[in-house]
Amino acid sequence: MSLARALTCLSVALAVLAISCTRPAPPPPAPAAAALPRANVLLVTVDTLRADRVGAYGGPAGLTPTLDRLAAEGLRGDTVYAHVPLTLPSHTAIMTGAYPHVNGVRDNGSFRFDGTRATLASTLKGAGYRTGAFVASFVLDARFGLNSGFDVYDDRYGSRPAGGDLSVVERPAGVVLDAAVSWMASAQQPWFAWAHLYDPHEPYDPPEPFRSRFASDPYAGEIAFADDRLGQALDELSRRGLLANTLVIVAADHGESLGEHQERTHGLFAYDSTLRVPLIVWAPAAVRPGVLRGPVQLVDVMPTVLDLVGVPAEVPNGRSVWPFAREGRPLADAGVYFEALNASLTRHWAPLTGIVFGGNKFIELPIPELYDLAADPGEQANLFADRKDLAGPLARRLTAMRAEGRPPTPSPVDKETEQRLRSLGYVSTPAGRTGQSAAEADDPKTLIGLHNMLDDALVALKGNRPAVAERLLKQIVRRRPDFTVAHDRLAQLYRDTGRLPLAIGTLDAASRAGVADAASLAALGGYLQEAGNLTRSLEVLEAARTLNPSEMEVYEKLGITYTRLGRFDEAHRMFAHMLSVAPNSATTYNNLGSLYLSERKWSEAADALTRALAIDPGMAQAHNGLGVVFAQQGELDKAIAEWRRALELRPDLTDARDNIRRAQEMKGRPN
Repeated sequence: MSLARALTCLSVALAVLAISCTRPAPPPPAPAAAALPRANVLLVTVDTLRADRVGAYGGPAGLTPTLDRLAAEGLRGDTVYAHVPLTLPSHTAIMTGAYPHVNGVRDNGSFRFDGTRATLASTLKGAGYRTGAFVASFVLDARFGLNSGFDVYDDRYGSRPAGGDLSVVERPAGVVLDAAVSWMASAQQPWFAWAHLYDPHEPYDPPEPFRSRFASDPYAGEIAFADDRLGQALDELSRRGLLANTLVIVAADHGESLGEHQERTHGLFAYDSTLRVPLIVWAPAAVRPGVLRGPVQLVDVMPTVLDLVGVPAEVPNGRSVWPFAREGRPLADAGVYFEALNASLTRHWAPLTGIVFGGNKFIELPIPELYDLAADPGEQANLFADRKDLAGPLARRLTAMRAEGRPPTPSPVDKETEQRLRSLGYVSTPAGRTGQSAAEADDPKTLIGLHNMLDDALVALKGNRPAVAERLLKQIVRRRPDFTVAHDRLAQLYRDTGRLPLAIGTLDAASRAGVADAASLAALGGYLQEAGNLTRSLEVLEAARTLNPSEMEVYEKLGITYTRLGRFDEAHRMFAHMLSVAPNSATTYNNLGSLYLSERKWSEAADALTRALAIDPGMAQAHNGLGVVFAQQGELDKAIAEWRRALELRPDLTDARDNIRRAQEMKGRPN
């Protein structure tokens, strides 16, 4: 131990002997044979599911009968914590057994798991398992890296609308589970299957009969629907004889605030409404029913699964809970790290990190928070001012835990990147603030009003009320000029309402002021492309790629710009890179098909466009492109059929309408 570390530990001990400075090492697991050697593994993650909405955790009776049955027959973690109230970083923690600052994924969208760490999938695959994943939404698209270690990564939920959209593309639980069950039934055993159910995530819009049954609480309706479909899937697996030798793990990635602490959904704060989640381990052949007492973390999922099936592995932060359950002991408290950095990374607010230890929660912010979770489970009474004797050691413990990993930036801003941005007239700023540079005015608690105003603006946009959204977004930018996401949304509003020059001007000004990030530059490059300014589009997109190579939208837009510039080799490289990380991207196959059309390579274009439609049959542009291929090959009837299908899907697709008119004229039958 270094002298500095030793002195830190000494000061902590003098402040309060009850809390140790260093993380206590958990007792070594008792040597024992695997409980379920080489058993199949089914991991089900239910997005945005609060623990207290599950019956087994004190939730409403009858809402989650499937989860309640699994909990009654299996092992239930009593107090289980997520590490981030966001989908991608939380699932990365589950799959790697590593905290976000260790695995490197800190936010949705702008980060990508680099595959350098072993995952649950890669470890089981290395032990001879077949591995398949079935995810429900774009936020877990393969382009973000969690396909690492999977033989099959089924993210076929459709394509994103052209120009971007405010809603996340998703598919319902029944579709996801049907695909997973089909794969499990045909896979060579042993297998590891992961099914991700996105339904409880907002917007809450359950199908019938759940919409009617839960008309006053659609969030509950989404939960009930997901639980019902999970029950059907497990029944089908049982009928096929696939559950007898299967370990089933069910967890949520995070919860939902539902208005608590003025937060409507999740991602801004880190109170227990978004951090407390259910975790159930079910395997009647080996796991006796029981409740696991003490703090469990989502990073414990990977080592627990590997321990139960007898696959040895080193895991950075998690530990197997099985020895404690087997011996009936409560878990030793190793401390739970958590963070919520989205507001820091996308709007330059103070970064939020914290720790749960000894029944207390410390949240490090410019206005620090300390809660006694047993006495105050709703986290209403901030004890920080009165209990600094307790907060100090917790803060030092948090600092020690945080020191293990990487800084919260998608990529470092090097000199070449700074020069490239400066040559465009743009200012490079680091992503997010540091805790030292943030003031009380930057605390998310102080800014919750602006956060909710942004929500109101997005609701107005989705509700086709652009004037209301524009007024709100302008107000946000006036009050907080460094609110990056507000600039992005305002620019998107201008673009979607036919004011492309204003969209370009908004993001160009934000970039010159130093408040734009790689995502903003990618959007700006796309708008410049739409405006026909291809040279400037290329400059901006290449700068965005240098700023954050994990911003995958940049590669898609670069491929389109290179295609329109006639630089076909570079375009092929961009699309090839996209398909190497996102092999089920219908949008990329469609753009590749357009590239082949530009090169007059008809058979290659037909192949790419057919692949796009196999992934997303509703992609109107791919039908339009395929019609062009048929027309070039002299098959006008087939071409017209494709264009008509494109118009059925998108009546505003004027290219398809013009193509039909020209083809009918060629056939001597004017429209």
